[in-house]
Amino acid sequence: MQTQAGRKLDQFAFLHDHTFEEKLDKLAQKAEEEDWQYEDINCSTVNNIIGTFETNYPILRNYLNYTFKRVDEENKVIYDTGNERNAKYACFNTGLISRNLSKPIFGLFEVNENYKNNERLKKWHLFGFFDRSQGEFTRKFAVLPKLARYVDFSKPENFSNYVYNPDLELDVPDENQIKQHMIKDNISRFPQEFQELRENYRLGILNDAIRRAKELAEQSNRIALPQCRPKQRQLQILLPLFLEPDNEDEASVALPIQTQGNLYVVKTVLPLSWAYSNARLLSRFRKDWLKPIKAESIENEEDIDFED
Repeated sequence: MQTQAGRKLDQFAFLHDHTFEEKLDKLAQKAEEEDWQYEDINCSTVNNIIGTFETNYPILRNYLNYTFKRVDEENKVIYDTGNERNAKYACFNTGLISRNLSKPIFGLFEVNENYKNNERLKKWHLFGFFDRSQGEFTRKFAVLPKLARYVDFSKPENFSNYVYNPDLELDVPDENQIKQHMIKDNISRFPQEFQELRENYRLGILNDAIRRAKELAEQSNRIALPQCRPKQRQLQILLPLFLEPDNEDEASVALPIQTQGNLYVVKTVLPLSWAYSNARLLSRFRKDWLKPIKAESIENEEDIDFED
């Protein structure tokens, strides 16, 4: 049984001090190695800001925020007393694995010292990240917190929004929808070079890219990747859109599609950085087209969830 809408990590615990960035750094070093920073098109690290805070680990911060939100929805946050009201410690499963011991990593909270004098403050302070063999964790908890789950395969539609089904037709929007909604309403999501093209030229390139994405997904099961929209609790498939005719190896933006009856419908377009953060909630990526590249026109990564 789920609770009301879950709290994100920064809604549950006080994080706005210098120690949180230090804890993120230790977690990034402790977990299996992967990219937790956005890059520009030249693979150089860019200025990474979440809300009003600059961080070296924007993808990791978003990942923890929404992973915690999901386990809170699922009642999987564990308290040492079994009840949040009188608990002294809390913990959750980050879904990450330690790189040396291959053990699950848990986030551990203690009561915020200032909360004892002012209950209007957030009760919890992040103590750190530990695996199950470390005394800081085992001395406080005998039960291991469970992983977040995003996929309910008892609902048939979820399977086709997690693994691409080539038997379903892709319903491409008409020309007016592409011009107005996909391009004009969301122009900042595209690379700068694409934004500067004439309207009709942009329309032709986008149409060709959508057709090519469909063909690629039907030819290889490594092309279509799943993403989670945490606020809507929705699964979608991501397809790559290659918008540069002279560069057919690097995707420019991602195309989310979703089942509707016996069709896949095109929802919108996403910058690769948003798509990567959403998809990372479900799985760790190795060598795929989806990379944490941040477009120049995307100024802030505060909320990776998006409007269609």
